[in-house]
Amino acid sequence: MTIQRLTRPALPLDLVATRDHLRIVGDHDDTSLIEMTEAAAHELEEAAEIALITQTIRVTVEGWPDSDRLRLPIGPVLGDNPTFQVMAEGELIEAELIGGTRPVLVLGETVTEYLHHARFVIEYEAGFGATPEALPPDIRHAIRDQVAALYDFRGANAHEAKTPQARGTSSQSYAMQRAIGRYRGVKA
Repeated sequence: MTIQRLTRPALPLDLVATRDHLRIVGDHDDTSLIEMTEAAAHELEEAAEIALITQTIRVTVEGWPDSDRLRLPIGPVLGDNPTFQVMAEGELIEAELIGGTRPVLVLGETVTEYLHHARFVIEYEAGFGATPEALPPDIRHAIRDQVAALYDFRGANAHEAKTPQARGTSSQSYAMQRAIGRYRGVKA
């Protein structure tokens, strides 16, 4: 399975809110904060296998699995009529997309022996919404907390650090670890 994020919106958080969280007065570190926020958001997306801001995901699968269902690798897919397309060897295939935190694609009775060996390209939209305000509060907090950890311990070496996080036992803040654990799907 190959996964591509065809669109990836930038900066999923409000810079002013991030500055407030870190108790930074002024805009002198904005460039660093933007880079750290983007890094934290991308780290959360990759580790938890989610899309934060709505984006288009392309999944390429060599052969359909034995069941009629395929768990899509990136969630969530929200709404009653999710946007998606399934192509098998270049031809459009009818399918049903069951949305939610862990979306599932169902082919139903159309799975034939030929499809078990076909190359599928699936494109769908995943994410919590189009704006940072659509993100759940725990995700916004996790990203800000990770930015705080990155900001506070930038340039610290392991011998000088006074916290387990800065010493290298974990490069993720506790809030980030909890968010990843909460949103990451279980592998089938």
